[in-house]
Amino acid sequence: MKPDFNLTLYLVTDSGMVSADKTLAQIVDEAIQGGVTIVQLREKTADTGAFIALARSLQKVTKNYGVPLLINDRIDVALAIDADGVHIGQDDMALTEARRILGPNKIIGMSVQTAAEAEAAMCDGADYLGIGVCFDTETKQINTDALRGPVGVRQVWEHALEVGPVRAVTIGGVNEYNAVHVLDYTRSAKGIPLEGVAVVSAIMAAEDPCAAAKVLRSQVSFAIERSWASKQATAYVDRSAASVCQAAAAVVAHVRATDGARPLVQHMTNVVVMNDCANACLALGGSPIMAPSAEEQADLARNVSALVVNIGTLTLAQIPGIRAAMRCARFYNTPIVLDPVGMGISTFRKSFVYEILRDYGVHVIKANAGEVASLLGSDEVSMQGVDSIGAGFSDPAAAVSALSRRHRCIVVMTGRVDYVSDGTSTFAVRNGHPMQACISGSGCMVGTAVATFIQAVAHEDPLAGALAGLIAVNVAAEHAAVSADVRGPGTFRPVFIDEMHRLSDDTLLSEMRVERA
Repeated sequence: MKPDFNLTLYLVTDSGMVSADKTLAQIVDEAIQGGVTIVQLREKTADTGAFIALARSLQKVTKNYGVPLLINDRIDVALAIDADGVHIGQDDMALTEARRILGPNKIIGMSVQTAAEAEAAMCDGADYLGIGVCFDTETKQINTDALRGPVGVRQVWEHALEVGPVRAVTIGGVNEYNAVHVLDYTRSAKGIPLEGVAVVSAIMAAEDPCAAAKVLRSQVSFAIERSWASKQATAYVDRSAASVCQAAAAVVAHVRATDGARPLVQHMTNVVVMNDCANACLALGGSPIMAPSAEEQADLARNVSALVVNIGTLTLAQIPGIRAAMRCARFYNTPIVLDPVGMGISTFRKSFVYEILRDYGVHVIKANAGEVASLLGSDEVSMQGVDSIGAGFSDPAAAVSALSRRHRCIVVMTGRVDYVSDGTSTFAVRNGHPMQACISGSGCMVGTAVATFIQAVAHEDPLAGALAGLIAVNVAAEHAAVSADVRGPGTFRPVFIDEMHRLSDDTLLSEMRVERA
């Protein structure tokens, strides 16, 4: 009978990473204690005798814990030790031949990088797929026919699900900092996650393999459990405007009621709006911090509730700090709000935004129509500097919904009419005032507001959190614009902040102008 197997945390060994003070068997033992659920022994250069001896030493460990041991490529070694199965690649023995030799009761997995390879492996009877390479590493390189990054993995995974029932992991550069992002980003359009991740150096090169495995197991379990929970809850339910408005007002009430423990909102933002965003954050109930140095991100991240990344005045000097902040935010599963200011105006900005989305992912994209068009690769909307110009999208709801589905995040698009989407439910927001366009930074303050509120519900109802931030700023603008103290843009700005401070959830709920789009 074929053994049961769990793909949640799949360790692929590499003897080249074993330090002098440990054996490979010791590392595998520690890794299994930390949460590894299946082990593949990979030895590309070992002689047959040495390979078999090493396999027997690992088999003693894996059998002790009831964890399956697979052999990479070498059917003869698997037969010699009666391993639980094998993992084969595209250049190894044909899967059908491996099955003929090993029989029906052994696990056979196969590496695939394209949809065609996945379909062929499934038709030939693979028990699971190893989809990759997600990111290039020293041990894994992507082939020229495959798409790079999680988006490429997702396309293969979605095609495989269309073919039929299938189990799969992804491999290549996955670690404790990006595992949640990778699993979030590779979810199918119907919300079905991969079963787990396969790792090499994240455990093999760790000083403490047990601790490394524990962290990875926790991250993978968090991502997979959240995927199934959200599938049953809000993320794949077509919601009414009334229900999401009620939820948004409840978020505002919750954040404003916890004034003694304000959420810390870290801003990696542009110098033009730094002071305005800090004051907006305070007025709305948050606590801002502007800490751009890479060297302090690890210390700060433990206490940060949300991260805003705004590239309005992006320089090369800022990039290491942003990368470090995003890496740490991902480790702690802290929500990230990206404001890709003016990304369409230069290759420099555009390439960095693409890097962010590929390597880290975000929970919210807050952008104007020109920035959304750039992210979609559309020429329907143009930009002048950092501003969107022209009539906008012919179907703005479709644009934000498509971008949300592409990047598995909430999209907030600002303009004359604002749009918010989670890829399933899309809403038009008609609150706001033309005076917002007369001051610099009003759009950036929306990003701050979204971060301030979404941190409370980022893993339960991010759509409501994003909507709360957007509407809070827009309703405050409406109130400020009719104030007797406002005579123009210069006097509008401070009153705008005052009105953010004065907002209540009851006011928001009664004045929201939100409709299905």
